Amino acid sequence: MWQKIKEEVGYKGWRDMLRRTFRMPNGETADFDIVRNGNFVTIAAFTKNKEAILVKQFRPGPEMELLSFPEGYIDQKELPETAARRELEEETGYRAGKIVFQKIFHRAYSTETRFCLLATDCEKITTQNLDNTEFIEVKLYPLPEFKKLLADPDNQQLTTVDSGYLALNYLNW
Repeated sequence: MWQKIKEEVGYKGWRDMLRRTFRMPNGETADFDIVRNGNFVTIAAFTKNKEAILVKQFRPGPEMELLSFPEGYIDQKELPETAARRELEEETGYRAGKIVFQKIFHRAYSTETRFCLLATDCEKITTQNLDNTEFIEVKLYPLPEFKKLLADPDNQQLTTVDSGYLALNYLNW
């Protein structure tokens, strides 16, 4: 049985780093570095014309532009569905006709929880309302093109493949 012995904050910043020490089932102890991060939503969004709404933006970790469905943090006391509607509109200017919960994911070395939601019948209603560190290009992919993008083993840009497959399965597309 795993037992947490101690936890220390190793770094405080935009994301904190924790050092957690556990006693493992074999009786030995080990330290693990954990990213302390807030919960967030991934919104698998599609227009009424079955176009996937993706966002292209620079990501500091891999130091390259990546594609994903819109994503964003859930504010305190905010429901995931509310965060999904807000983030979709802020990042893309699109409003969802319907939002459906898909799945929750936990990370192995992070405190964050990722809530995957599906947004259908999305319509463009406004311009983007981005944070000062966000530089996002909205990309629409017709369904056949999006399916190819999902399945392409050479495409390393799309980071939300799991949400794409969950959405297509739910929609029976």
